[in-house]
Amino acid sequence: MSVTPAVAQPDPPPTASEARDQLDQAQHEAEALTEQWHAATDTFTASQAAADAARAAIEPTRAAAAQAQAAEDEFRQQIDVVALSTFDSGRLDQFNALLLSNSPQQYLDQMSALESLSADHKAQLDALLAKVEATRRAQVDADDAVARAQEAADAARRAADDIEARRRAAESRIAEVERLLARLSPQQRADRNGPDVGAPSGSFSGTGVGVRALQAAATKLGRPYQWGANGPNTFDCSGLTSWAFAQAGVTLPRSSSAQATVGRAVSWNDLQPGDLVFYYTPASHVGIYAGDGKMINAPQSGDVVRYQTVSRSAFSGARRL
Repeated sequence: MSVTPAVAQPDPPPTASEARDQLDQAQHEAEALTEQWHAATDTFTASQAAADAARAAIEPTRAAAAQAQAAEDEFRQQIDVVALSTFDSGRLDQFNALLLSNSPQQYLDQMSALESLSADHKAQLDALLAKVEATRRAQVDADDAVARAQEAADAARRAADDIEARRRAAESRIAEVERLLARLSPQQRADRNGPDVGAPSGSFSGTGVGVRALQAAATKLGRPYQWGANGPNTFDCSGLTSWAFAQAGVTLPRSSSAQATVGRAVSWNDLQPGDLVFYYTPASHVGIYAGDGKMINAPQSGDVVRYQTVSRSAFSGARRL
């Protein structure tokens, strides 16, 4: 009778402190890598949109160049039927007119007629030169459109490669976090997440987009943290903020580092409910300030959307929309 071998269980962390430190480091690195993954996705989305727009511009510019060339060719045919020997840079050859005249009056009449014709031809030549220049510019625009489309496509391809690299790195570190979490006892997990922090006193008042986003985020209290999630039932940190601000009618970049560039900067002493609060440099964690020194955020794997006291040591900036 065959016996199924027992699966070896990982050794528990030697001490709660060591387990916490080990897990916190892995959690921070996994979160930073996940946010880099989000940033790469943002870059790809923007690059893809630029590539699409550049490709869409190619045909109109090519059509404009072809139209300009056709207009130039048609105008050249019109001018070619005129004898250009009667003028030199728009000036009539008066000696030839005199030789062909039978009388002074005929000479004067011919001079008048040919000067008028010469002026008309000069205007036609000027128009031709303008059409030639228009054709040249249209062709340059068409060539530029093709070059821009290729550059944008190359950028999108590089961004796609970056996404894949960031995703693999993040997933590897996330797996490490999950492995470390599995080694913690229920009490160690509770200690790691920290005590529950109640809501700030008073209600969220105001009509700004930040307050409306804060109100939306509060409806997701207790929802689980999940790497890479942006709602409506699970979230990572920037997933919660991007979802909440979308409910207020504002589209935020997906990554915390990109969110740290929107709106205007706010100092620690000027924080108001609805401000985006960022941790670390470069920013790799984000929440929404709720007042009384607290923010609402999706803190970390194994935790849920909740209020936390804003860490002064981790705080790296805030933005107000």
